[in-house]
Amino acid sequence: MYNKNKKTWGLALAALTSATLLSGCSSAFDWLASRNLDTPDGVTEVNGLRADVTIRRDDYGVPFIEADSLHDLAFGIGYAMAEDRLAQMVSMNLLARGRLSEMTGELALDMDIYMRTLNIPQVIESRYQALTPELKNLLQRFADGVNAYQDAHADRLPMELVINGYTPESWQPSNTLGLFVLLNLGVGFNLHEELAFLQMAEKFGTEKAAYLAPVYPDEPIDFAEADKLAGVNLAGAVSGQLSYLQQVADKLSTLTGNGIAASNNWGVAATNTQGGKTLVANDTHLLLSQPSTWILMGVKSPEYSGVGITLPGIPAIVAGYNGHIGWGETMVMADTQDIFLEQLRTRDGQREYLYQGEWYPLQKRSETIRVKGADDVVMEVESTRHGPLLNPAITGQPKHEMIAIPYQSEYGLALSWTAQFEDDTIGSFFNLGKAKTMDEAEKALNGVGFIHLNVIYGNEDNVAWQVTGNYPQRKQGSGHFPSPGWSGEYDWQGYWGGENTPRVRNPQSGLLGTGNNRTVEPGYSPVLTSSWYYPERSERIMQMLKAQPKHSRESMQAMQADRKDILVAKVQELWATGPWLQMIDNALADMPEAQRVKAERVLGSIRAFDGEMAEDSASAAIWGGFEHTLLREIFIDDIGSDDSQLWSALMALNGRAYSGYQDHLLGRTTPAGDWAPFWDDATTAEVEDPGQIIVRAAAATWDYLTALQGQDSQHWQWGKMAFYHWKTETTHMLPYLDPVKAMVVGKLAEYTDRGPYPAGGNRNTLNVAGYDLGSDYEVWNIPAMRMIVDFSQPEPLQLVIAGGQSGNPASPHYDDGIDLWLSRVNRSLPLNSDEAVSSHFTSVRTLKSSSQ
Repeated sequence: MYNKNKKTWGLALAALTSATLLSGCSSAFDWLASRNLDTPDGVTEVNGLRADVTIRRDDYGVPFIEADSLHDLAFGIGYAMAEDRLAQMVSMNLLARGRLSEMTGELALDMDIYMRTLNIPQVIESRYQALTPELKNLLQRFADGVNAYQDAHADRLPMELVINGYTPESWQPSNTLGLFVLLNLGVGFNLHEELAFLQMAEKFGTEKAAYLAPVYPDEPIDFAEADKLAGVNLAGAVSGQLSYLQQVADKLSTLTGNGIAASNNWGVAATNTQGGKTLVANDTHLLLSQPSTWILMGVKSPEYSGVGITLPGIPAIVAGYNGHIGWGETMVMADTQDIFLEQLRTRDGQREYLYQGEWYPLQKRSETIRVKGADDVVMEVESTRHGPLLNPAITGQPKHEMIAIPYQSEYGLALSWTAQFEDDTIGSFFNLGKAKTMDEAEKALNGVGFIHLNVIYGNEDNVAWQVTGNYPQRKQGSGHFPSPGWSGEYDWQGYWGGENTPRVRNPQSGLLGTGNNRTVEPGYSPVLTSSWYYPERSERIMQMLKAQPKHSRESMQAMQADRKDILVAKVQELWATGPWLQMIDNALADMPEAQRVKAERVLGSIRAFDGEMAEDSASAAIWGGFEHTLLREIFIDDIGSDDSQLWSALMALNGRAYSGYQDHLLGRTTPAGDWAPFWDDATTAEVEDPGQIIVRAAAATWDYLTALQGQDSQHWQWGKMAFYHWKTETTHMLPYLDPVKAMVVGKLAEYTDRGPYPAGGNRNTLNVAGYDLGSDYEVWNIPAMRMIVDFSQPEPLQLVIAGGQSGNPASPHYDDGIDLWLSRVNRSLPLNSDEAVSSHFTSVRTLKSSSQ
């Protein structure tokens, strides 16, 4: 049987454990990290170049790589990227391939099982094999650059790898495809919503559970989708599996931002700008992590040039400016994953599933996972025509007790995912970077099938919005909630996308903007999604764009810094209407005097609040505290406990799409005209109305804030509650470690992590600060970059990321970007002028072929 205590992190970790725990300082970590640093100037000899490659760096360590050919440019990108983020690249590649346990031990085993179940290693390889020879050559040259750096630093690898006792393999060209797969998982949400809905439906029934996953404020509750499961007995059917899957999803989200609603972008036509040229702005909302998700880069060769952001491991600009076109992205919130409930049985030793009245054998494949410090784990993955069963199914020895959950019912959970459809996403992104005209950019975006984005792009005279991605065509239903697999009624019939996705160029208003909102009319068919994000950010974008006739990069920057929550004004307007005003007044009149005084203070503050979620604002603290207590007052009587898996599922629903909480708050009623069902307190005999729950939450808010910040409400501040904390992937795993390892990682975190810093904003503000509403105020969803392209300027691009360029804690560029990001001011990155590039990127390293 498997022994948890058998695992080890290797001799390096043992030595560092002793040094750090006994000394109580970070000197050992600093020594180890410093060994990996190189000076940014000089000449470095490498094998494989046709001509010299120049890697310039600026005051924040941002590289600008120049070469005489794309062949050598890709090599230089690989070398520079490995210097900045090798450890991050290695860990993300292992995660994508379901091999992270090889480096970290059983801590990552459940995540590896999940990735293998989805068959992601095969997805990666099949997509790589479909690439053109030119793209394969590009990725090979990038890999050569990564490996040249790795070989030159074999005796002084990044600290994270040394601590784990892990020597990485040579970088493979196909690894880049794995990072695109992770990006796809990170921008896919509906799988999480479907898992959460099943848990809610098991508890409350499908009709009541549907109120926890509304589509949009102006659309009816999706009873039609929920009715698919109305005749299915979910009681106890999948609870064990769902709990496990939700735990794995939660752990994955700490590393990848899986399921985060990401980003704002907008464009202003030349006729609407002070400079007479187009403006494009973008801020992607991703996981707050250290190092940042994004990496900055400038590149230049005869075939390919640009400045912008990319992911470590991808040798192409993902968003930025190429000298002709500027572009940025947000999530569509696409529904590209469907769960099918499958009826299962075992007959004569053969496992089967039911489909249209007949039983079919489950398809099976075996996966072997190497686990550091333990025996290999052999797992068997079963699949139906709808995809792999997500239910954990591990065979062989040893079985890990946390993973080996036996089938507890007749139901399996099969996943259909658009990963099965062929596309040319990586080639299309590369072509987008090369595009010189709007038509070329549109054609490139037509080929982006695997990632589902709202892209706003432009040149100096034009601006456009375009949706990317391949979307499933379903026989019936929208895919919002899980479907019975046995009937065949909800099967996929191929896909649509490409040149048929929604788009517009040069709208009459001259204004474009998205914020993960519904961008098409209700009922749009085929379905993009039913999981749009809260509408307030997109509404605020258009509100600010329309507020002045002519815009500039300064007004774009002000929009990116904006922290006004316009939900407050909606609530104020609603509460001023007769029925709501009467409900609240009646409920106040029924309260004991001491409680009524507290409630009136809170409600008075909210009614006078301008919605500015500034760090030093007492009114913002009261609003934030009220939302915390109101959510709990509405739902916790039904959920039962805030430490339950059901509560975690509610948190997932509330934080990642338009939620039942906000839908209740904005006045949702039933078809019969009653208030939405969760307003009623399930622990009492009477039926409460919203006014009673609101005043109860208001009084509780006063007590809650007093306990947090003291008696003097004049000194309450939002930034004393909401905070940013830059944490490494290792620190994020602390809740899952045993006490000894947690002690070591805690010591390491003192060296690697930065913060906390007071935060402003919330989930509804353009300068987003997403946290688990109703749980705590640690901000995990932030603008991971802020970009403005002002075509009226000689050097149009302004860009920052949420952190430093380097992943090495000993580097000055590990955290120097944090203060810049907190300032909410962008900085220019030149491309067009050789003189501007040379004066900005002043440190110069030359990669010289050792064969020259």
